[in-house]
Amino acid sequence: MPVILARIDDRLIHGQVTVGWSERLRPDRILLANNAIAADPWQTKVYSSTVPPDIEVSILPVSKAAASLAAPERLDEQVLLLAGSPEEMAELVRMGVPVREVNVGGLHFGAGKREMLPFVYVDHQDLKAFARLLEMGMSLSAQQVPGGREYLIDQEQIQEMGEKF
Repeated sequence: MPVILARIDDRLIHGQVTVGWSERLRPDRILLANNAIAADPWQTKVYSSTVPPDIEVSILPVSKAAASLAAPERLDEQVLLLAGSPEEMAELVRMGVPVREVNVGGLHFGAGKREMLPFVYVDHQDLKAFARLLEMGMSLSAQQVPGGREYLIDQEQIQEMGEKF
C-alpha cells in the first residue's frame, strides 16, 4: 500500500485534507491512525462522513494502522496517511510504515506550546518526536496546502526551538 502522503495534523480529517490534498493526490484511501478516535464509534462516524464518497476511509489505532499498511491485499491502493501528532507518526515509522517524507500540517497553539512556524506550535514532546523521525531517516517539511509555502524542518531548527523552552 503506497503511502502517497504521510501528514501530521492535529485537526485530523478536515477541509485541507479532503479538498486540498485529496484533490491534488487522488488517494484511494485516507487512513487516520489515532488511538482515541478509533476507540470512539461516534467520532469515527463523524470523521468518516467528511471524506468524499469516492475515497475509502479507515480509522484505526496506530498499531493496527501500521499492520494495515503492510497488508498484501492493499498493495495497489494509494494511501494518504494521517496522524494527529508527531509522536503518533514517529510510532508508525518505528513500526515499519514505509515512508521517507513527513508533511507537517497544522499543529495549533495549546498549553505549553510555542510557535515554531506560523501554523506549527510545539512542545518538548513534539520536538523529541520530530528528532526521532529525523534520526529514522525521514525528511520533514511543513506545508498547509498543496502549492503553499513549504518549510523544511531540520535538527538545527529543532534544537533551537528546544532552547526556547
